[in-house]
Amino acid sequence: MHAAAFTLFMNVAVAGLFAASYATIALMHPAQRAPIWFAVCYGLGMVTPLAQFGLAYTAWTTFFGAVIFLSLAFALLLLVPALAVFYGSRKPWPVLGAIAALTLLLPLIRAGLPYHPLTYQLMYQAPFTLAVAACAWVVLRDSPRHRSDFVLAGMLVVLAAHFPVKAYLLVQMGTSRTAKYIDTTYALVSQVSSGILFLATGLILLLKSVQAVVRESQIAAETDVLSGLLNRRGFDSRAERLIAQAKGRPVALLILDLDHFKSVNDRFGHSTGDAAIRAFAVLLSRTVPPSALIARLGGEEFAVLLDRTGLEAARLQAEAIRLATFHHQEVGLPKLTVSIGVAALASSHLLPEAMERADAALYEAKRAGRNRVCCAAEKAAPAVPLAVVAQRNAT
Repeated sequence: MHAAAFTLFMNVAVAGLFAASYATIALMHPAQRAPIWFAVCYGLGMVTPLAQFGLAYTAWTTFFGAVIFLSLAFALLLLVPALAVFYGSRKPWPVLGAIAALTLLLPLIRAGLPYHPLTYQLMYQAPFTLAVAACAWVVLRDSPRHRSDFVLAGMLVVLAAHFPVKAYLLVQMGTSRTAKYIDTTYALVSQVSSGILFLATGLILLLKSVQAVVRESQIAAETDVLSGLLNRRGFDSRAERLIAQAKGRPVALLILDLDHFKSVNDRFGHSTGDAAIRAFAVLLSRTVPPSALIARLGGEEFAVLLDRTGLEAARLQAEAIRLATFHHQEVGLPKLTVSIGVAALASSHLLPEAMERADAALYEAKRAGRNRVCCAAEKAAPAVPLAVVAQRNAT
């Protein structure tokens, strides 16, 4: 058996393993739709090396030659919408349609042209090159452009470039049209190079798919199911990061509590109470800036962390929330009011300390009659020892 036959076996096995891996991710995490697309791409890609055996060991050369060409072309073409699904963007149907039409018409076009080795091979490789180039374009167009996205785009560019290089190598190696493909040195070079590049691309896609699953699980763990806002765990984690990154910028914390909410559940039932919580979460999200962190801490208590916001600006924001809640009326839901405690903090202050001060301000608002905003006094900066002051004055 020629060495190329062994590489064909390996390429079938690798493509099958990738297809199974992506299918497993898709089955375990149905919300992730891209892995099933990747599974189909690699599953269809398995057909290409299998058809190579049919071409080598049967007399159906025309049939298996067409299967090799079309299976690889459409496996790569399906990777374009797969990446669009992965990045949550629109599928480029005009581009897909143009490449698909070229793929189907190309055999007819080549058949009507006089045979020229390099031209013939470049035309054969053209659909593969265009499909993978379109994949790289989708990544650069739609991805958040993290480092891993640039790595993926770079790998796709290399994969796209290797197809015309293979055409050139085939001509340079002098492989004739009548030579048995699997017995040629070119077959070994072609299968090894393609196998390595498809393996590298598949590993990057698999890594990114796993990262997406991890992000999905993390978001689920940090999200309050009822309101769709952050829960206490998610709020604490993200708030600590925001405070650490503030680097001296003012940050403000609001603690909000819906007034007399127990009576809402008692009078209207818990389903109405749940609907009221969801409605307030929507109102809150619409009222605060997009950069704000919003969380449901539990029950009818919420928190908002405002970056680049001093105490007075935070008080005005809290008043806007209070008034929006007071004037909001939704069919089937009781009217609500909200009491809010406000505290300002510097990046050097800890979140738990700010929570205590905002909570104290919230209780003051409730003792004063509810449906109002109270602010905690701004925490004074640590006192500078007199000896340090004297030393500064001396210098």
